[in-house]
Amino acid sequence: MKKNMRLWFDREMARLKKQVLDQRGTFVLATGAAMIGLFAFTALGIEVGRWYVVNAELSKAVDAAALIGAKNISNPYLNTEDLMADVGNANFSPGFLGTEGAPQITGTVGEAGKVYVTASTNVLNQISRVLETQEGVEEGEFEKTQVTSFGAAQQRDVEIVMVLDKSGSMGWYGGQPIADLKVAAKSFLDFFELTQDNDKFGLITFASGVEVDFPLGHNFVDPMKDNIDDMYASGGTNAEDAIDQADGPYGFSDQTGIPGDEKIQQFLIFFSDGNPTAFRGDFTRNGTDYDAVGYAATWDIKLMNPDVQFQYFNVRQYKTGDGEVTGATSCQSGSPASGYDNTKWWVLEDDQYGVSNETYEEILNTTDPEKCNISWSDMANYVSAVTKQMAIDHAQEVKDKGIKIYTIGLGSVDQQFLASIASGPGFEFYTPDSSDLQYLFQKIATNVKLRLIQ
Repeated sequence: MKKNMRLWFDREMARLKKQVLDQRGTFVLATGAAMIGLFAFTALGIEVGRWYVVNAELSKAVDAAALIGAKNISNPYLNTEDLMADVGNANFSPGFLGTEGAPQITGTVGEAGKVYVTASTNVLNQISRVLETQEGVEEGEFEKTQVTSFGAAQQRDVEIVMVLDKSGSMGWYGGQPIADLKVAAKSFLDFFELTQDNDKFGLITFASGVEVDFPLGHNFVDPMKDNIDDMYASGGTNAEDAIDQADGPYGFSDQTGIPGDEKIQQFLIFFSDGNPTAFRGDFTRNGTDYDAVGYAATWDIKLMNPDVQFQYFNVRQYKTGDGEVTGATSCQSGSPASGYDNTKWWVLEDDQYGVSNETYEEILNTTDPEKCNISWSDMANYVSAVTKQMAIDHAQEVKDKGIKIYTIGLGSVDQQFLASIASGPGFEFYTPDSSDLQYLFQKIATNVKLRLIQ
């Protein structure tokens, strides 16, 4: 019995041992297959991670190229499509994380201020190439992986009003300043040639009078260039009325009530080579009212037409007084006393700019807005002060509507005055030499276009 039990026990132990050995072989095979699969997934994960990093870097290069391209649409001095390709390549290092040389980057200029950039590069795989040894995998299948990226940018629509000084001092030095201004202003327009179907421009020129040469509108490049070529230098510097008219019926669109994200960006480009010497106002002489330009240059100068350049009315602006006819005026002289011709400056009754303002009362040495025969020197000082302040106030009204103002000053212009008009330090430009004007106008054009990119 014991012998039989022993034989049975040995036989069962042998069977169990064989079963364990058979299962261990199966486990080894399964583990081996699992390890190969795990290694494959690990390798693929590493490669995919590299692909994502390369794609991110390529996308940054594409975005940079698109932004520069949109900024330089219509730039007459550059090929925009070549520029986008160059910028894209400059922002992606050849061979980055095992890529195959430099990427292929193409820039295209579309319609309505849009640009498109496409880019591709091959990532040379390293770890995952071991999968090519597996059954069913073709040779070279895992050698490289193409990574692509696409970017686009658009120049938003814009409204720009150019306000250009063509006063008499622009004709000095053989007319070189006005000639250089014409070249500079026309070069500014070239930067917007391809988008003039969507953008709107206006042109206002000023000296003593103010002229709306081109009301705000589309397709402006050629007609505005013709207007600029027709400019000639003469007269005073009526900056306040020029800035005021930029926001008038022929100037910027009214965007009141339009949500901020839907508003068109608006810019005023203001150029001057001198300080304000004239302003637009109401005057009365011999009982007749005039809308005219007052000008403090000589003692007995005539009132000027506000809408035509350097055109006089046959009406004297001095001497000051009540403006009544000689038989009724309080301004009298001689013995026996009799009335004399005089002109009432209605601005002297204005709450903001008149004699009720302590600053102007001190300049004019009177609290009487109808004082007879205020001295020429006092009136000249008054006009110098009030015309600057009017221009600054009109500029502030423009800025309060969200319109950005760039200023360009030439020569002896009061730089502090221009700073008060501009939208900030980054919007002020100045040069003592008119030959620099083209560079400054082009710099502002590129700044404006950068602000328009989306």
